[in-house]
Amino acid sequence: MVGKVTTIQKMSASRLPNIMGFSPWSTPNDELDMTIRARKEGVHHYEIKVGEAADWGNEFEDQILRTASQRLGLKKLKLDYPDAYTYKDILQASLDGGAIADGLVVNTDVANNIYVMNSGNSITLEGKGVLEAKLTRVAPSDIPAPYRGPIQLQGQMLCTGAQWGVIATLYQGVELYIYVYKADVEMQQKIVMACSDFERRVRDEDWYPAMSAAEAADMKGDVPEDVEMDADDDLQEKIERLAHLRTELKAYEALVDDLQLDIMNSMGEANICNAGRYKITWPVRRIKAKPAQTKEIPAVEEHWARAKTLKLEEL
Repeated sequence: MVGKVTTIQKMSASRLPNIMGFSPWSTPNDELDMTIRARKEGVHHYEIKVGEAADWGNEFEDQILRTASQRLGLKKLKLDYPDAYTYKDILQASLDGGAIADGLVVNTDVANNIYVMNSGNSITLEGKGVLEAKLTRVAPSDIPAPYRGPIQLQGQMLCTGAQWGVIATLYQGVELYIYVYKADVEMQQKIVMACSDFERRVRDEDWYPAMSAAEAADMKGDVPEDVEMDADDDLQEKIERLAHLRTELKAYEALVDDLQLDIMNSMGEANICNAGRYKITWPVRRIKAKPAQTKEIPAVEEHWARAKTLKLEEL
C-alpha cells in the first residue's frame, strides 16, 4: 500500500460511481464542485475523514490481496504501485495490486466464496490483471454493489489495459469474497463518456441536473436579481401537472384532517379503537418539566439562498 497517487483535479476510478449516479454518499455535483475548487486553489488532495472502517481497510489491504491471490492461484502478486495509470488525460487510476495469470481457468465456487461475474460462471485469465481490496461491515453478497468496486475496477482495467480484474472483499472482518471480472467494453465506453462529460463540465463550470430539491437550491449560488424565462411546451406541461397535484394534495390533506378530528371526537376518553381490520391508537406521551431557558442563536451573515420549494401562482 502506498499513499495517495491520484489528484482530485482529475476524475479517478474510485470516484466513477459518484459521477455515474451509483453512490449513496456523493452526487455528481459534489464531485464537480470539488474538482473545480481544487483546480482554482491548486490543491491535489483534500483531507477527508473516511471513518474507522476505511482505516482498517487500508491496514489489511495487502493481506486481503495475498489471501485472494493464493485462493485463485495467481502468480507474481505485486502490491506496490507508486504511480497512477491514466486514460487519455480524462481518467486516472491507482492500484491496490496486480498479478499474472497463464491460462488460469476460474469457475464460480460458492463453497469458497469465489464468484465469476460474467455469463457462464467461468473465465480464463491470461496475462496481467488488476486487484482491488475492500473491507466493509455490511453483510456478504453474491453480487457487490456498483459503488463497492465493480465500476472502479472497470476504470482501472481501462487505464491499465488489463483484460481481467479481481475485487477481494472482506465482509464483517470474517468472510472473504472474491469476485472475478473480465473487461467490459460496454461499461468502459460508458465510463469514457462520463469522464469526457465531467472534464467538459469542469472546464465550463456546467452543473449536472440536480438530484434533489436541496441540491438544486444549493448548487446555483447567490441569485439576488430576478431572471425570467419562458417555458417550452414540455416544461409548461410539467408545471401544469405540478399545479394540479398540489391542488389535489391540499384537498386530500384537508379531508385527512377532518376525518381524523371526527375519529378523535368519537373516541372521547378512549385511546385504542378496534375497527375491523384496523386498529387506531391515540398515543399519549409524557412531557417532562423543563426550566425556562434562553437559547443562544449564532450570528448569520447576510447572504442569498434559493428556496427548496417552488412558489406557484395561477395567472
